Order: sequence, then C-alpha cells, then structure tokens
Amino acid sequence: RGIYTDCDYTLTRKIHINMRRIIHTMLFMAACLACTAQESTPQPRPGDSEAVERVIMSRRSIRKYTPQKIGRETLQEILRCGINAPNGQNRQAYEIRVIDDAALLTEISDAARAANPQVKPKNGARTIFCDAPCVVFIACDTSYGISQIDCGLLGENIILAAWARGIGSCCMAFPISLMKGSDACQPMIKKMGLSEGYDLIYCITMGYPDETPQAKPRKEEKIVFVE
Repeated sequence: RGIYTDCDYTLTRKIHINMRRIIHTMLFMAACLACTAQESTPQPRPGDSEAVERVIMSRRSIRKYTPQKIGRETLQEILRCGINAPNGQNRQAYEIRVIDDAALLTEISDAARAANPQVKPKNGARTIFCDAPCVVFIACDTSYGISQIDCGLLGENIILAAWARGIGSCCMAFPISLMKGSDACQPMIKKMGLSEGYDLIYCITMGYPDETPQAKPRKEEKIVFVE
C-alpha cells in the first residue's frame, strides 16, 4: 500500500510540474503574440507626410473623363480606404453603392433629366454625371445625427485614394436632388437596395482625367488661432 501511495504522489507531482510548464509556455507565447501585434501595427514612415501632402494639395475636382473604365480591383482598394475613415462611435453610419455600367448611368441620367428638362449637363457631357465611367453613391443613416459628417469623411478618403492612383473625381449633390425629384428614377433608387432609414445625400463621379484644371484660391484667413 505504501509503495502505491509514493508512486501516486510522484506521478501527481510530475503532472503538476508539467502543467505549470505548459501554462508558463502558453503565457509566454501570448505575450509574444501581443508584442508582435503591437509591432505590426502600421506606423507612419519617413517621407509619408510629404507624399500625403502632395496628394492633398495636387487634387482637383475633375469633370471631364476619358472613356477608360476603372478596374474593379482598383475600385475595391479605393473604397477600402474610404471605409477606413474616422467615424462617430465606429457606427459606420453610411452605405455605398457603386455603378460602373455606362448604360445604367445613362438610363438614370435620362430619367432625371426627363423630369427636369431645363437641366443641361455641363462641358458638353451627355449625362448629369459628367459622363464619368463610375459613380459612387453615398447614403447616410437618418437615425444618427452626425452621419452626414461621417459620409463626408468617407468621401474625402475615397477622393484622395483615387487621386493617389491617378483617378480623378468630383463630389456632387445636384444629381441626387434631380434623382429624388424624378418619379422615373424611384425604381432605380430602389434597385440600389439601401437599408431602411438610409437616404442618398451625394455622389462621387470617378474616372481617368481628361482635363487639368488649375487650383482655385483658398481663403487662409478663415484659419484663426485662438489664444
């Protein structure tokens, strides 16, 4: 009986020792993974500020585009940058709909203009979207008071990410007001499948630039430091 008791004690002690080793190993690995995660967090690199500033300061609103389509992979990259914009409480109170079908964009434009015959597209364009090969429609969550701000931040990221890839854009609200005022456009808006409570507020036309507009002056006196 005593021999069996000693063996049981020795076995139990070995199990406890091994368990402690396993737990220590797991804790060490968890700590290493945490450090790795922190180290892998992207950080600004030397030269990034100049590159970002160059994109911001060189950006222009483009209203004339070449017929060249934007690849879906490129669009995905641009829109991924868009949804990584800051937003209130991370509610991401927006929805995005992308149309890069020229026939569908023309159909929407024709329906909107039929209800507003006095409207003439600018720069000799055929559509209210400046003949852009792609239009990004942005809707806000009407139940969230600052969702329009979030939509603006989203749009700015999209515009800058596009420009960094040589793709021009123009932020436009007028086409949306024409679409909403057209009965013929309602089925097309419904086709976008927006969630209940979401409302279209503006769109971004996108395409490869066919113009090089000059920068318009900015009023730096609007910047005031309060002491």
